[in-house]
Amino acid sequence: MISAILAGVARHPRWVLGGAVALAGVLVGAHLLSAPDSDLRYAIPTLPPLLGLAALVLAVVALTRRRPAAFTVDAGAGVFRAPSPPNHVLHAAGAAFMSATIIMFAVNSRTLPRDRPAEDPAGWFMGDALLVLACLVVVLSVLQIAAAWRGVGVQLGPDGVKDRGPLGTLTVPWDALTTASLPPTTPTALSLRLTYARPDLVRAAGLPLTRTRIRTDTIDALFLAHAVHHYLVHPERRQGIGTAAGYAELMTVLYGAPPNLSRS
Repeated sequence: MISAILAGVARHPRWVLGGAVALAGVLVGAHLLSAPDSDLRYAIPTLPPLLGLAALVLAVVALTRRRPAAFTVDAGAGVFRAPSPPNHVLHAAGAAFMSATIIMFAVNSRTLPRDRPAEDPAGWFMGDALLVLACLVVVLSVLQIAAAWRGVGVQLGPDGVKDRGPLGTLTVPWDALTTASLPPTTPTALSLRLTYARPDLVRAAGLPLTRTRIRTDTIDALFLAHAVHHYLVHPERRQGIGTAAGYAELMTVLYGAPPNLSRS
């Protein structure tokens, strides 16, 4: 059943993420519209933490699964994309529910019971602290949700390699690399270090975490290294990137006789 859930999240990431954000918003709205002294005002905040915990547990389970040694062919964009893993979407969904939780508790802390004096400075200080924390959590959650919505990970195109991260994008043209640019790696590596022959050609948009590594937490790192190596050795085949025929040719070459890039 868990495998089916994770597969569904991977197939429909935006539906899942949009549903989680909408549900979190509905719960916050219901909480704000409930009477300050009603039991509902204090019952609703128990739901988002449970939903957020479930999403985070599923995200951890997704991380334990073997990363695919395959690309997704995006013929519209003309690129090979690293598969969209469910853990990014589930982390973002969990962040949405956690934001809803802290917003509700911040609202509750600012709502004084009728028998509590309004001049209680300690209570109001705690409410202010929770409000500031809620704002910070919401901002971080929005960034994470936006990154999961637009998608993160590596993609290969006829012009080079692009790594889309949560805060920025790193673009590495093929001419910036050589066959010596790829050091040994392993399938489970979380990033792939690149050595540039022409670092002046590398472009960064936004705030990528690094300019010398591309993330491989969504794909088998050794498979990605093989694919990059293939197009460095055979530049004439780069025009096939983003097509079904080009992908079939790549997979035939890699699984037939992949270059020796594994760590000894």
